[in-house]
Amino acid sequence: MTARILIVEDHDLLAQSLRLALEADGFEVERATELTKEGIVGAAERMRPSIVLLDLDLGAQIGSSLPLIAPLREFGACVVMVTGAENRVRLGECVEAGALGIVPKSAAFEDLLGAIKDACDMRELLTKAERDELLAEMRRQHAEEEQRSQRFKRLTAREQQVLAALCDGQSAETIAAEGFVSLATVRTQIRTLLQKLGVNSQIAAVALARRAGWRDC
Repeated sequence: MTARILIVEDHDLLAQSLRLALEADGFEVERATELTKEGIVGAAERMRPSIVLLDLDLGAQIGSSLPLIAPLREFGACVVMVTGAENRVRLGECVEAGALGIVPKSAAFEDLLGAIKDACDMRELLTKAERDELLAEMRRQHAEEEQRSQRFKRLTAREQQVLAALCDGQSAETIAAEGFVSLATVRTQIRTLLQKLGVNSQIAAVALARRAGWRDC
């Protein structure tokens, strides 16, 4: 039976090129034209593809396609990520969510075609060692992020306000004036929050908050 392939890609030229090349090689191919979660899942429900070629980043309307992997697999499809993303934590998240494999957009078309054929034959596109390495790296990063987030939970409501003000570039003097408290009080609050965060300077505290995505700092 000819494999049915659903292409989920927001770059028109790439999607069209993939479709034409795959059809020339004998595959039955469709492209999801409505790039919303409902539109993509609806296309998969109608087509019941053997394989979904899924771009990880689908633009501003959807963003990450990671949440789509599980519902697409529910229709019996093998999900192959075709992506320009190189962040190994994100790639590990795809594997954890059930993606069969990952093919970089920079790969030669022959490599992509080979991966699709392997997927049709239910062959693994990643070795066990590659999967384990991606998952271990992802879990390690998530554990570090959780450890960082725990530091912020130690802050009192007032210390969080002070940190948010520092992230906005306000000085201790401005924070004191706007909070109707003494400068000494604000400096004490800053010292305490630095201790709780395990850093030695306001600059380091702001940098840590930004890395952790704390309050979109």
